[in-house]
Amino acid sequence: MTQRPRRPYREALTFSLCGLTLSFSIQRQLLAPPCAAVRSPPSMSTHSQTAHCSSWDGLAARELDRNSWRQLTRNEIPAVVIRGFATAEECSRLVERAQAIGFEAYEKVDPPIDRIGATVFEHEGPDVSTYFGKAEHFRGLQSAIFSQSFSPLERLMSRLRESVGVPVQIAADPKHGTYGAGLIRRIENGTLLHIDFAPAEQPAWWVAQVEAQLAWNLYLELDPENPGKTYVYERPWRPEDQLRKIPGTYGYEPSLVEGVKKYELRPTLGDVYIFNTRNFHQVDPSGGRRTTVTSAIGTLPDERIVLWS
Repeated sequence: MTQRPRRPYREALTFSLCGLTLSFSIQRQLLAPPCAAVRSPPSMSTHSQTAHCSSWDGLAARELDRNSWRQLTRNEIPAVVIRGFATAEECSRLVERAQAIGFEAYEKVDPPIDRIGATVFEHEGPDVSTYFGKAEHFRGLQSAIFSQSFSPLERLMSRLRESVGVPVQIAADPKHGTYGAGLIRRIENGTLLHIDFAPAEQPAWWVAQVEAQLAWNLYLELDPENPGKTYVYERPWRPEDQLRKIPGTYGYEPSLVEGVKKYELRPTLGDVYIFNTRNFHQVDPSGGRRTTVTSAIGTLPDERIVLWS
């Protein structure tokens, strides 16, 4: 397979803010185009690997298949869904075991979010060794939880291989080891408006080479009346948006998405939803327990799909 050469270049950006001039540069090789669409892998398209900027085709999640996956990575649709991914009994057993092991809160996150697992988000910066040590410990906890029911991670990777037809694996850094993947998480108090996009947030990490970044969530436990909707906006992150980030938080100013088209994801028990997390998104508070299994999904230039948390 012949890849088109990727020629890196740096783009200088200058802004004026409160009388000050701010300048910085972005290495465009690592970032997808501002529309958040990415080059499609060669095996998925007969067209050249060029960036495509287009509006969402509707506001509904589509069933996972090869075509919907391509559309999602190119930001042409808001989400894909795998209905009936797990039974209510399978979900209940996972929740029971996770509760017995116990959740911990994300560090320095408000509103609070609880999780079992290690996250790149909590280890941003050049010191990656601490993260990989925690990821190794988490694999033991994860195995103990999944052994009581089934492995959502393995089932998802299998479904992706079958539906998309490309290699799927957990991300691994040649120098540091295998990433963690498959958090068990509770978001019950909502979130700030934010993105998840490694090329922008973790540029020194191995996963920063992904061309598109998505997230999957399997919903294990939900309040039937108010399950906590996720809102995904048709507004991808751009480098200049860093000036609109709220100091001391992971969130961005809500004005960034005023008047922007949005997809309302109302979670359903046992189903998996996947969406493009370079788009700004946020979660509403729920009326009760809201437990998921989740991780990031990235597409690489060589067609592989990788997962990490």
